[in-house]
Amino acid sequence: MNETRRVLYRCGTPTNFLCPCGAVARRLKKNGLEFRTERVRRRRSARPEIVELTKQPYVPVLVDGEEVVGDSRRILQYLEWRYEEDETPASASASSGSV
Repeated sequence: MNETRRVLYRCGTPTNFLCPCGAVARRLKKNGLEFRTERVRRRRSARPEIVELTKQPYVPVLVDGEEVVGDSRRILQYLEWRYEEDETPASASASSGSV
């Protein structure tokens, strides 16, 4: 059985367009990355699993294998660094055009 090792802990907002958690979910889908979604309780004091992972009660939190990343901006930066293709040096120098 192939179990997804990527888990997104997020708020209960039912859409991906109203909160930072949704921005992370959209990026994961855009990058074609499989992930499991875990909705957390609304009350921050009732999120022991999040506190255990990050030492704070806020979401979103992405668990990617052994990596745990909190905060939507940091997660988006992590995904860009880890999974998006970099521009190749040859195409970068060709676009700068030396005369």
